[in-house]
Amino acid sequence: MSDILLKTTGQIIGHFNAYKGSRPAFHGDHVVIVRGISRDPIEIDEMEAKLAELEKILQAEEADIMSDDGKEFVEKVDSFIRDAEPADTAPDNGGILKMKEQLEAMGLHVEYKLFLMPNVGAFVAIWKDKSGFGPLYVEVTSSERGEDYNI
Repeated sequence: MSDILLKTTGQIIGHFNAYKGSRPAFHGDHVVIVRGISRDPIEIDEMEAKLAELEKILQAEEADIMSDDGKEFVEKVDSFIRDAEPADTAPDNGGILKMKEQLEAMGLHVEYKLFLMPNVGAFVAIWKDKSGFGPLYVEVTSSERGEDYNI
């Protein structure tokens, strides 16, 4: 796995102060998924702004997950994961919206953004109980990007 992929993931986890107890959910040659719990008291009304700060920190461009770039990112991540662990479902960037709906149905407030850089893409999802009680959960999916991307 490239150093830039690990650096990007580390910057994101560090931005949310979620290093302690964080763990990789998937660790492949070209993609990494890390989950953590923020140690900072981030309120629900601060979540979107905290997430948006990553665009400047990462020197990235935010992309809509439902855009062509978003679909391409999801398909690339899916192909990297399938190379490591066979799966029998098709990639679906709409699945992210379904995941958000399911988490919200469980009483969670969810925010997410896709950030694209020349060599790395990072999808960041954060969620917290709608009551405001409890910690902020962070999940980062970082993937290497090929030269065929626009950004």
